[in-house]
Amino acid sequence: MPLDAVFITELGRELSETLTGMKIDRVHQPEKDTVVLALRGNGGGARLLLCFGSGSARICLTRAEYENPAQPPMFCMLLRKHLLGARITAVTQPERERMLLLELAAFDEMGEPVKRTLAVELLGRNANLILVDGEGRIVDAARRVDEEMSPLRQLMPGLRYRLPPKPEPGKFSGLSPLIRREMEWRGLPQTIEGLEGLERTPTMLVEDGKPKDFTFLPILQYGPQVESVSYPGWSALLEAFYAEKDRTEHLKSRAKSLTKLVRGAKNRTEKKLALRMQELAATADREEDKRRADLITANIWRMKPGMASVTVEDFYQEGSPQVTVPLDPRKSPQQNAARYYKQYTKKKTAREHLTALIRENETEVEYLASIAAELDRAQSQTDLDVIRQELVQAGYVKEPRSKGKRREKPAQPMRFVTSGGLEVLVGRNNLQNDELTLRTARRTDLWLHAQKIHGSHVILRCEGTEPDERSVYEAACLAAFYSEAGQAGHVAVDATLARFVKKPKGARPGMVIYTDQRTVVAEPRKEI
Repeated sequence: MPLDAVFITELGRELSETLTGMKIDRVHQPEKDTVVLALRGNGGGARLLLCFGSGSARICLTRAEYENPAQPPMFCMLLRKHLLGARITAVTQPERERMLLLELAAFDEMGEPVKRTLAVELLGRNANLILVDGEGRIVDAARRVDEEMSPLRQLMPGLRYRLPPKPEPGKFSGLSPLIRREMEWRGLPQTIEGLEGLERTPTMLVEDGKPKDFTFLPILQYGPQVESVSYPGWSALLEAFYAEKDRTEHLKSRAKSLTKLVRGAKNRTEKKLALRMQELAATADREEDKRRADLITANIWRMKPGMASVTVEDFYQEGSPQVTVPLDPRKSPQQNAARYYKQYTKKKTAREHLTALIRENETEVEYLASIAAELDRAQSQTDLDVIRQELVQAGYVKEPRSKGKRREKPAQPMRFVTSGGLEVLVGRNNLQNDELTLRTARRTDLWLHAQKIHGSHVILRCEGTEPDERSVYEAACLAAFYSEAGQAGHVAVDATLARFVKKPKGARPGMVIYTDQRTVVAEPRKEI
């Protein structure tokens, strides 16, 4: 992420205007790499987020609520000891450094005024939070660094605090790679001086409706594929960007176990399917066994014990050509015929059984693929909960014991309203899809589904009237968005009256057949 020196300069100015003069009222450390300072003063209160995690380092004002651990970490206790009641006197940035310094007027254990500095180093993998005393010595660091870890710069209690070492001349200009590419694209010098005359604006880059990046000016190099969205402030930009990023990563983490379970079940079923297909192929010559048995039975009179083969007229073929039938010389002619009949019957029975098993395996693979698609589309914990509930009912997950626990209310389908005022219901998982299609929908409601791919069942409530085309198109856009093709440009969506949608006997949840459909080409746009 381009949290470069120029961005931090603008962020520091905003924080300085807001925070200078405020006092630290509370200190919390909800996560190992996150500290939250509750501030008061300047006619109100605020919360300052200090994050020093790799890939998510930032400092910004926040409105988010964080759950604090029952036992505060040692570093949090140390910060409370030194910072509670301290007043922020300045927010500064060493020249072209990716860090901000919170200058503090605090009190020691005896109540005497002392100076403290909280250094927020936003250095990517080396991000850190360091408390420095009035003499420039390190009180402690969130991440201690000894000589073995870094011979160039140690961060240990008692050592003098020094700024990060300067890179070699020419290798750093305070600009991120994104901004350098943008300057080159605009034909400007790739230096801070080249930014003169350009308005600096908190900007989020949005691609396909999702946050892609952030920076301090609109980005033109990507063209219309990526939108530059301006924000009212630098903290507001960081808060919005990382709120979505953290939500997505948290959701992926929660979905990981379910995804692994579904993928494992699908792989096992696919292996069974491949093995049974091989076994089925081995039954392909069953009619040849029956033909040989019939030829032996018809020619027993010319056969003698101990023969290894017999040549006879094949009355199954036109012209009755001569064919040679292999025999087991240890068996009588009658026993050879019986052997071939037995092989034929065995292969015929196996084929019927294998055909049924293969059909079951194919249905299961298709069903698990639909679950995997649902997990990819999950946008909230509620979505994951209903998917897990479906897996429990399908027997893939054991239902946890809920002794004395109140049963939670089932999640409801997503609800939208078209520009024409018609209600649209969208299933979150296969169980909801069945509920919507088979029980909720009226016979005259419109049913929509992305064509030939996994996706949600969508019901357009028509209230007994012919829906307007705009409402049909918007419902089709929802069906496209909540499908496997949700990131595509255009998606074919089938639409038919709900009375033409049927569920085959014994079909898995979400599996239906339908007729009398028409096809709408829709765009899976998030803004719809």
